[in-house]
Amino acid sequence: MGLFGFGRKKGATAPNTLTPEARAAAAKALVELLETSQTEAQGRIRVEDLLSAAAAVAGERCIAAAGEFDPEAHDFAPGSAVFSERINAMLCNEARDWTDPALATSVFGIVRGGALARGYAPTSFPGLEDVFRTLAGGIGAAGFGRVPLTVPEDNTPRPPPLRSAYELRGAVKALMERYAVPPADQPLLCAIALSFILGHVKDAVDHGVALRLVFETLNGMAKTAPMTERHMREAQAAQAGPQAQKHERPGG
Repeated sequence: MGLFGFGRKKGATAPNTLTPEARAAAAKALVELLETSQTEAQGRIRVEDLLSAAAAVAGERCIAAAGEFDPEAHDFAPGSAVFSERINAMLCNEARDWTDPALATSVFGIVRGGALARGYAPTSFPGLEDVFRTLAGGIGAAGFGRVPLTVPEDNTPRPPPLRSAYELRGAVKALMERYAVPPADQPLLCAIALSFILGHVKDAVDHGVALRLVFETLNGMAKTAPMTERHMREAQAAQAGPQAQKHERPGG
């Protein structure tokens, strides 16, 4: 499968079957859910953690919409890279740079358009192909549950995005069901929510850092095998085994 998804026939745009009113209501609810999930006891939100979690959720919804495997029941190792031409088409519609008109209705295009409308400058965006190269050049180096990022260390999200997506999955799915958002429309809705969140945090973070974090995390998580309930149980059992042996009494 091609890394950039180039070579596919253009025209694979994000679906849009919701009415504008339903889409706006669902996007607002998703933003509230994501922001509430990252609100700390003192009422503060760390911007990088919020952007990472929102992008991770969007990436997992891309996997679900692509339909090539079930993000909740698969045999890939969680955190491993899973490339897909279908995912690439969904993310950028084969665009090579931000000026390509084909980008407009893709997931990346929706996020970019919303960010521009909320005060982000075109010069603040990372190169589109650089986003893909960051993932390809950093596979296996970011640490378990993380994706390669080019943001400063001080702007690194604290929770790994793999964990954020797993922990938010149930609440996000319930919201999508409540607003009757079809799976094929969910990446688009997540992209709209991401653009709203970028607007909310624009005065609290460097714009270039925020955009790199969003696009690199979204691209990376759309091509990363998610954590499943089965994998989590297996990991907990493996961790409990050595701990139990450690506390056994000699001869007991």
